Amino acid sequence: MRIIIADKAGYCFGIQNAMKLVADTLKQKDNEPIYCLGDLSHNRQEMARLETCGVKKVDTIDEISSGTVIIRSHGEGKDILDQAEAKGLTIVNATCPFVRAMQKKVHDYALEGYQIVIVGNAKHPEVTGAMGWCKHQAIVIDNPEQAEQLPYFEQMCVVAQTTIIKSKYEEITKALKKRANQCVIFNTICSATAERQAAAIDTAKRVEYMIVVGGYHSSNTQKLYEVCRQYCKNTCHIETAGELDPNEIKKYNIIGITAGASTPDWIVKEVTESMEENKMENEQVQGVSTADVPDEDFDFAAALDDTMKSIHKGSTVEGTVLMVDAEEITLSIGYKADAVIKKNDYTWKNDVDLTEAVQEGDKINAVVTDLNDGSGRVKLSKIKYDNQKTQRRLAEAYENQEVLEGKVKSVSGSGLIVDIGFTDIFMPASQYHVRYVKDLNSLIGKEVKGKIIDYNAKRRRAIFSQRVILEKEIKERQKQQRERKEQRFSELEMDENVKGTVKTITNFGIFVDLNGIDGFVHRSDLTWARANEPKDLVEKGQEIEAKVISKNEEEKKIKLSVKALLPKPWDTFIEKYKENDIIEVKITNVLDFGAFAEILPGVEGLIHVSEISYERVESVAAVLKPGDVVKVKIIGINREKEKISLSIKATLEAPERPQRRRKKENNYGGGDRSGGNRGGSQRRRQQQNKNTTVYEESANVTLGDAFGSLLKGLSFDEESEDDSDKTEE
Repeated sequence: MRIIIADKAGYCFGIQNAMKLVADTLKQKDNEPIYCLGDLSHNRQEMARLETCGVKKVDTIDEISSGTVIIRSHGEGKDILDQAEAKGLTIVNATCPFVRAMQKKVHDYALEGYQIVIVGNAKHPEVTGAMGWCKHQAIVIDNPEQAEQLPYFEQMCVVAQTTIIKSKYEEITKALKKRANQCVIFNTICSATAERQAAAIDTAKRVEYMIVVGGYHSSNTQKLYEVCRQYCKNTCHIETAGELDPNEIKKYNIIGITAGASTPDWIVKEVTESMEENKMENEQVQGVSTADVPDEDFDFAAALDDTMKSIHKGSTVEGTVLMVDAEEITLSIGYKADAVIKKNDYTWKNDVDLTEAVQEGDKINAVVTDLNDGSGRVKLSKIKYDNQKTQRRLAEAYENQEVLEGKVKSVSGSGLIVDIGFTDIFMPASQYHVRYVKDLNSLIGKEVKGKIIDYNAKRRRAIFSQRVILEKEIKERQKQQRERKEQRFSELEMDENVKGTVKTITNFGIFVDLNGIDGFVHRSDLTWARANEPKDLVEKGQEIEAKVISKNEEEKKIKLSVKALLPKPWDTFIEKYKENDIIEVKITNVLDFGAFAEILPGVEGLIHVSEISYERVESVAAVLKPGDVVKVKIIGINREKEKISLSIKATLEAPERPQRRRKKENNYGGGDRSGGNRGGSQRRRQQQNKNTTVYEESANVTLGDAFGSLLKGLSFDEESEDDSDKTEE
């Protein structure tokens, strides 16, 4: 076995500098509490070591009342540093120089009015820290698709998370250049990160098996794993030497090792030492040729032992079932001793009958849990083997973002248990659908399809989500709909006659499906008639024809009119009727100043209160009501304003007016009255106009509307003096 350790493996300069500052701070601050804001290293083992040394991890400044706070190499936002200063804390700033340079560019260009775009993981502490240098106004993206969906900016400044893969960053920035008039791009990727990735790739190309050592939640280590796996499909990611699988390692002759920037040297050393031990074991455990050994010196038992398997605790073995009873299974595993699997190591189900589940001669894979169960047999566990296999399968599905199918098995707390074939997995209620589901029990037995969105091998935790699939499908449909809408919008022309299907009916109008885009018909554009409640005129699913009367280029909206394709009722009225025609009409609306009556569908005229009767009408509603059919005379047509005046009383015979009494002789002269009335000539009341044209100009009642009939007969010329004298009498 040959072992190759990649160059640049382990701590980078930034982490080394941070750890040196931590060590110096521990020496100087004997009695003062020391805190670190978040993980100083994305390595659980190293953080546990620092905690034993006296460094307490906190998540926010609010948790620190006094003492020293160490700013990790990922950096923090300006607002956090200002908050620490305001509290009087001693600040040890261990921000990586590459990160600090990126923060300065974010700060400076944000002040100049540039839109800041950070390419990286929005949840990574380095990115969240950088957001604090532009008042959290930056946009964070991590793929070209997101870049293409950004709005267009006048000025844009682009920086990268220092650990991002260079090729990925170049692909994203290529798309970003099209989204701004002036796009300033900075390559803020850490040179040490790029060098480590290049060295790891070089090693991965030369080996059969590649080991990446580092924290599972370390972004730097995860990217190392990604690039190594591209060139060596047999790549594994471990945190500690204890996670190495010796049986897997033995399959390969050339093995490579690299480590993330947050992996301490002592962990890398443990892994390499473990690999050396495996190498020595492989070299020692070789078959012995009896042909080279004299007969008298040949130890048959030793030779037999040497031909047997070399196993240890944790090994994976395959055994052949020799015997089965209700409590245990005995197997031959090709070792000097047989093996046993107890029932509770075979299955966690109490109702399983081993004699029915297992037959003699069956092959079973299991993990060695003890080399001696007390009776000289090797103790195995099939449950552990199945768990390891399941964990590997889960990890593979998670890493490859594989779409899995399953069935809801039961409800558990605030979520669901889903059977995905090789294991049961937890799905939070919020991940079942994009909409809230109130009754989770109603989902039992439902088929689901989703992805593993969170996986932690150490905690044996996996989260399943159907929602991510649905959201992706929705986005794809929306994208297709937008494209179809834009295409259909460009196809439609003003004044074009179109056909569509009624999609939605509201109080204010209807929406019509025009094969890819919705058109809107306002209720006033549905018909020429006064009664235009949409629900009374059309039905959902009905096919209608309309004319395009408006196009909103900015919002891609189409306005239609149905009545534009119908004959205009006013034109029909003008052709059919003229003034002084007597016709029958139907009262449609009654108001204080008069009533509206329908002449033709879509054409109405006004019967003013003064044109209802020769007698004084105190209340229009007391005389007329909607639905009444009355005979009227057309007394006025205003073609310009398209208004019509009607009269009922003009169709009636005018009542006979009472004879006026002559003025008595006055008591002074007693003579003839022909000399005039008080020095003036006799005056007569002007005759009242019977067919006065009245129009409704607005919905508000004017004084003219209220007193028109009372004032019409009054005259202020000389002939009205006659009546004045009568009043005086």
